[in-house]
Amino acid sequence: MHKLKLIQEDKITDITNMVGNINFNTSVDALGAMFEFSIPRSFKDKNYKLTEIIKTGDIIKFENTKNLFTGMIIDIDTLKFSKEIKCFDFYFYLNKNKLIKQFKNLNASACIENLLESVGAKVGTITSIATSIDKIYKNNTVAEIIDDILKIVNEETGKKYLLEIEDTTFSLVPYKKIKVQVTKNIFGMPTLTESITDMKNIVLVVSNDSEDESIYAKAEDKNSVKKYGMLQEIIEVDPNKDDISKVRNIANTKLKELNKVLTTSSLSVLGNDELKAGRLLDVEIKEFGIKEEFLIKSCTHTFPKGNHICSLELEVD
Repeated sequence: MHKLKLIQEDKITDITNMVGNINFNTSVDALGAMFEFSIPRSFKDKNYKLTEIIKTGDIIKFENTKNLFTGMIIDIDTLKFSKEIKCFDFYFYLNKNKLIKQFKNLNASACIENLLESVGAKVGTITSIATSIDKIYKNNTVAEIIDDILKIVNEETGKKYLLEIEDTTFSLVPYKKIKVQVTKNIFGMPTLTESITDMKNIVLVVSNDSEDESIYAKAEDKNSVKKYGMLQEIIEVDPNKDDISKVRNIANTKLKELNKVLTTSSLSVLGNDELKAGRLLDVEIKEFGIKEEFLIKSCTHTFPKGNHICSLELEVD
């Protein structure tokens, strides 16, 4: 059974039976998770006195057999008969703190550890990543800088890494595919969309120096160009890049990422705590004649009338 706990300094209160309208969301497009709920109030009734002392900055834990969310109350809307409460996990600090940072040929893992420590984040396992970062960041959030560093790593090595949070501790780990099985629990009216709006079948890597017109590398899918026409992307890199294999890898990695028909689906399934953004799901939608492995782009858990429902936004991986 899911439990919701309110933590105020050293006091822990189980508020599971007091709350409603629980909404727990994760998305690959946003670092961090959001948790919302409502709690009834009646300022003249002592039975609801707890509602009146819930404040921003209090900690919320949502658990089942394991911890599913730990975060801080960020917003409270007080209505006549309820409080509507919004919480974010501790990625909040990575998204809200802007820094000026200069890294001079420092490996990516050391850069990320330094960034986490600069905002007082708890640091767990940091996987060693040798990619050298030589860059100045001005007026960027910690989250934006980390995202850029991991993008550089992926472009140069083809490898993906993930910054995870467990309770309040951050760890940098290699990306791995985690598959969840719920194909027989699909209900409602799923939708399916196919689009080439964002497709690119040619990628050029050029210098970010406005006076240098050199093309450092080119990756192209000729069959795609023949079928869909020319759809070109240009990636700018530092002109001092002297390792041609890295530059070619940047072009090939970006082409692999962008050269596809984007297939997406929206559907709802019976609740499963293992469903979260970034995980994979085998989906068969007989009405559309499709059976594919989808990436969960976003997942929203709701609990209407005691039931557990997951609303999913999916993309063919």
